Amino acid sequence: MGTKKDQRYCPNDDAMVLAEKRTPNHILHLLLSIVTGGLWLLVWLFLSLRPQPYLCARCGEVTRANPPRRWRQAAR
Repeated sequence: MGTKKDQRYCPNDDAMVLAEKRTPNHILHLLLSIVTGGLWLLVWLFLSLRPQPYLCARCGEVTRANPPRRWRQAAR
């Protein structure tokens, strides 16, 4: 599995953090699909379409795309 990183808001830390989410290893799934004659495509499709949350790298909490409105107003 690979990882995708993005700047997101962590409600537990009340700060913008670098968050990570897991992504499927597409090369591995392609090879498994070839070896199994296409049967692995169902597993690959399921794993690719399943939403994975971004997790805070500091605490492991699920993050949000944007900070709350009160937090954004205080930063001004």
